[in-house]
Amino acid sequence: AFFISRDGRTVYFSQGAGGGFGGGGAAPVAADNPDAGLYAVNLDGRERRRIAQGVFTGMVPSVDRRTVFFRNTPRSGNDDATPVPGFEVHKLVIATPQRAERVNFTFPVRVDRRAEWNQVFEESWRVMKYRFYDEKMHGYDWAAIRTRYRPLLKYVGTNEDLYDLTNEMIGELNASHTGVSGPPTRAMPAVYRTRYPGFELEPANGKYRVSHIYKDGPADKEWIDLAVGDYVLAMDGQELKAGDNYWKVLSATLNEYLPVRYAKAPAGENAKTVRIATVTSLTDIKYEEWVARNRDEVQKATNGDIAYVHIRSMNAPSLARFRNEIDQYSNAKGIIVDIRYNGGGNIDQELIDILERRPYQFWNNRNGSRTWGRRPRQAIAGPKVMLVNHRSGSDSEVTPMAFRQLGLGRIVGNPTAAAVIATGSYPLINGGAIRTPGSLVVTYDPTKPNNYGVNLENLGVPPDVWVENSPMDEVKKIDRELRTAIEEAMKMLRATAPRVSSEQP
Repeated sequence: AFFISRDGRTVYFSQGAGGGFGGGGAAPVAADNPDAGLYAVNLDGRERRRIAQGVFTGMVPSVDRRTVFFRNTPRSGNDDATPVPGFEVHKLVIATPQRAERVNFTFPVRVDRRAEWNQVFEESWRVMKYRFYDEKMHGYDWAAIRTRYRPLLKYVGTNEDLYDLTNEMIGELNASHTGVSGPPTRAMPAVYRTRYPGFELEPANGKYRVSHIYKDGPADKEWIDLAVGDYVLAMDGQELKAGDNYWKVLSATLNEYLPVRYAKAPAGENAKTVRIATVTSLTDIKYEEWVARNRDEVQKATNGDIAYVHIRSMNAPSLARFRNEIDQYSNAKGIIVDIRYNGGGNIDQELIDILERRPYQFWNNRNGSRTWGRRPRQAIAGPKVMLVNHRSGSDSEVTPMAFRQLGLGRIVGNPTAAAVIATGSYPLINGGAIRTPGSLVVTYDPTKPNNYGVNLENLGVPPDVWVENSPMDEVKKIDRELRTAIEEAMKMLRATAPRVSSEQP
């Protein structure tokens, strides 16, 4: 985008922004592009200079050409400053370009809520009618379902009531990956952000004593000698005694580094202070401990012969982690791939590609170190067990079904969630959206028309070995499912010699 100054001598243009006043432009780019900004150049093309840095999307000048208005993507108050829905209008005075200001404006909008709710309900029904993957609507009379639910609209009093009613109607189809949701809300800047140091405390002898340290958590580092049984005397410079609400301290730290003073005795003799790099997700800490505990159990039970990996989600970060872990297990004679509690995503092809690899070459050096030059990398050639449960959904069902079809190994656990449809999204008038599953997922069967086999929706991939942790197992921290997977892997290992040996041929 560009414009010419009022005196006609200077051309102002944006670089690294979308189109706006004055014509087209490049596609929008990230705000951290070092070349993005507002530039000025003389009409004869000389003296090109940058006036201000940033992304000036949709740039529009004022009438006097002294101020420029542009769109800016608002950011959340989170540490990663992630973009939030919508945009803000900012202005920049060219004479003083050091700081752009946000333009605040409001205008009244009159909304007939009853009419809006009626429209959302009707459009949701219509969208499902024409975009649902099964034109027979799973065998249900979709028109009759609408007729039954529509009279209930008169009882709707809030948006949430509308979403509940509409989702109840859609639920009659007995299908996954569906539902109506409201418009996204802007994330407010966090005033307080609780940080977790990776240990638990219990009152003892008038102080707080460390009762648990999460494995692989922030406090479980080689350079931190904090141990269970130590007394935490102060955090972030604030003295602590039993009964004090230390969560107030953890919710008001200046940054992620938390000074912790501790000692072996409650009196505080020979106290030490360490700075712990805290995190903002207790779930992540507990997850890493759970994975480490499972890995240790498999390592101990199999004498290191069987590798263990858990895939948290079917997304790119989980795939990258899986690849890294496979590299570490190059000498393993088998593997347990755990996809329990994995809600899905879309990396089944990449995972299956790795799991079905077979060794074909080695590169040896003069010392006989052949593992370094193994071909292919990221491959486990021995027995494979995939561990699933009722919380394995969507792509975490596509994967074990492919695992079985290709004969890659055995499946242990309990049937998966039975929720497999390729879904999309359709916007609604109030800013909300409805999920629209437009494609089914079927197995490959060359004996059937179009090679279409079994529809995975509402199926639930059955395991080869059925086992389920009981509530008492959970209380006692006994993972019966994992133990069964270990037994199955060792049984397979004993039945078939490993294809990869660590010894020199």
